[in-house]
Amino acid sequence: MELKSLPWRGMLIALGVAVVLGGIYQKGYLHGQGDATLAGNAALSELQATFDREKREQTDRDNAALRAWQERYQAQVLAAHQAEVGYQATLASLQQQKQQLLRKIDDVTQRWIDEQGQPHAVQCVFTRGFVQQYNAAFGVAESGAQNGAATVTAQPGQAPGPVHPADARLRDSGVTQRDILANITDNGPQCQALSAQVNGLLDYIEGLQQ
Repeated sequence: MELKSLPWRGMLIALGVAVVLGGIYQKGYLHGQGDATLAGNAALSELQATFDREKREQTDRDNAALRAWQERYQAQVLAAHQAEVGYQATLASLQQQKQQLLRKIDDVTQRWIDEQGQPHAVQCVFTRGFVQQYNAAFGVAESGAQNGAATVTAQPGQAPGPVHPADARLRDSGVTQRDILANITDNGPQCQALSAQVNGLLDYIEGLQQ
């Protein structure tokens, strides 16, 4: 077959079309690959930005929680210090009040004045049974003091002599008004101090729950 008889024109056209189509495909492939790469990079950047933002927000929340805890702890320490200062001030005030009351005991237990203004020596009898019940009310056994309470006892030289067991509880105990007041003056501050301790503890517990 002669070369002139070959369909060169058609072959050249087909080859040109193939080249054009190949170029278009290659360009489209490269363009699509570039778009996919850009889209992937954008998605990765957005994901990284989201992660960084959430990490910062979590850090901010953790720091805020830590600051709140520190502020609460400092408030509790301050409350405990104030409670201790208040308690010590209460003890000092109670001790001062006790000394003042002790100095006034003799003024109200040595004599009494009748309606005509005449003074008389105080004559007041406290039976042994009265003293036993008085001490029992403070949780004190006859053998001695318990629970930190002081017992009321007769002054030296005032103890009565032996008596018959049948009427022992109704005999004079030798305890005077002065003894009773002195005992209450000793026990009173202890009761008030315990009350102050309990109230301070309750306030502290309430502060912990806030």
